[in-house]
Amino acid sequence: MENEKLTFRNSRGESLEMGIDSVYHCNVSKDVSGIAGVTNVIYSTNSMGQHGDTYVGQRIEARDVDILGHINTRDKAQALQLRRQMLKILNPELSATLTYEYGSFKRVIDCRMFDEPKIERKSVLYEFNLQLECLNPFWREEDETKEDIANWVAAWHFPCVIDKESTKGMIFGYRTESVIVDCYNEGDVSTGMRIRFTARGTVENPILLNVDTGEFIQLNVVMLTGDVIEVNTKYGNKGAKLTRDGIETDCFRFIDVDSTFMQLAIGDNNFRYDAANGVNALEVAIFYSKEFLGV
Repeated sequence: MENEKLTFRNSRGESLEMGIDSVYHCNVSKDVSGIAGVTNVIYSTNSMGQHGDTYVGQRIEARDVDILGHINTRDKAQALQLRRQMLKILNPELSATLTYEYGSFKRVIDCRMFDEPKIERKSVLYEFNLQLECLNPFWREEDETKEDIANWVAAWHFPCVIDKESTKGMIFGYRTESVIVDCYNEGDVSTGMRIRFTARGTVENPILLNVDTGEFIQLNVVMLTGDVIEVNTKYGNKGAKLTRDGIETDCFRFIDVDSTFMQLAIGDNNFRYDAANGVNALEVAIFYSKEFLGV
């Protein structure tokens, strides 16, 4: 029988699994609140003589997750050891993720401890009450989605047979011809992305254009062979970094002033790449996480 479970993992890689089958016993469907749904705040304005209000905007607030459970052992020494381990992992100074699993279904959210973990001994067992704060209220898939617009595809494979009499030569790889890709966002909300420009030769002023909206990201820079520029459009992480000869530097200043930090709308998002010079030496990949309102 498959049961729901939660896994708290801090930035040091230490993890704590909570579920019906765990020593940190927790009935997720009954003893956990805040994982399904969000709080929406609506902003409005009004004036004298107006009936009702005028809609201005809205925002989804940060998510609070409360977890109740108990340490499932009657052995006092073992219970104290598990309690100490729990306190170590739930360090409020460390960033963390919370993973929800039910069978093959899995979602992840960033979180931090909001208050000290309350672990108190009751009549028989230690009971715990954890309060987590998720500043980004959206759940996401465990792995990012990657879309390649232009890249090289390997064509050399084993076993390899070379025809001595052939005059056609041998193809070790080929470049995909597509310059447009559809990034389909299956999530519940719009989301940011990471755009990676890779130069296989000299490239001048690479650009990524949203065909549907006309928005674009352009870098006014000459990329050399092997250069990689990554632009992040996610809220709270916006920026651009250049990696050249293994050294990473900030290149935010190269972003064209008319550029926008584009977000992926729900549904289809068609992108096209280009460059002032050297477009055939340019590879572009887009990375994004589909975000959801609840689990």
